[in-house]
Amino acid sequence: MPDTLNLNAPLTAPSRVKADTATIQDYARRKPEKHRAEMKLVSRAFPSLPPNARVLDAPCGAGRLTLWAARQGWEVSGLDLGKAAVDHTRAVLDEAGKPARVREGDVFNLPWESRHFDAVICFRLLHHFAERAERRELVREMARVSRGYVLVSYLAPWSYTGLKRRLRAAVGGHRHRQNHTPLSELVADMEAEGFRLDRDVAQRRFLHSLHLARFVRQRS
Repeated sequence: MPDTLNLNAPLTAPSRVKADTATIQDYARRKPEKHRAEMKLVSRAFPSLPPNARVLDAPCGAGRLTLWAARQGWEVSGLDLGKAAVDHTRAVLDEAGKPARVREGDVFNLPWESRHFDAVICFRLLHHFAERAERRELVREMARVSRGYVLVSYLAPWSYTGLKRRLRAAVGGHRHRQNHTPLSELVADMEAEGFRLDRDVAQRRFLHSLHLARFVRQRS
């Protein structure tokens, strides 16, 4: 399976698998300070949930967030399109002695009934999609399986790191893979699914582009 994304083609299921065993292990060993900063962001944005609440981490990647959620005492499920990511996440959880259900699957076709989870988080995926229609379909499927909260990370258009990224792309003449999304787009798409914005948390506002938006289902 390919380990890179073809940015000029639709992101079909096979083309979105970018984590062979070596890649996922390298990702898991990346800068620990970056990992701590991102988990701090997740902790700040996540709602207070009761013990045994059902939580989905999709995609689970190297299992960092899946393990964090399992340590909160929740009933955690993880999903990823890549077998290497699923195997690695299972190994991480087994080593930590934390139970969780981890399976292969597509974030655009989640294998759960509607409103199955109390909270769903999609971390560091949305920015890989350049097309608005793909981003809309992604958050729509996340919203479908949540009866409570949906948390989606996105890269804000205006930040120091975002401007540097665009400048490098302009000077280098190549297209970068970090697509920025205005919060207003996410709000509109989630409101269409019956959710309202509950909180928007920035890693470091105006310095880093990474944000985590928390949406809550409105009572019908």
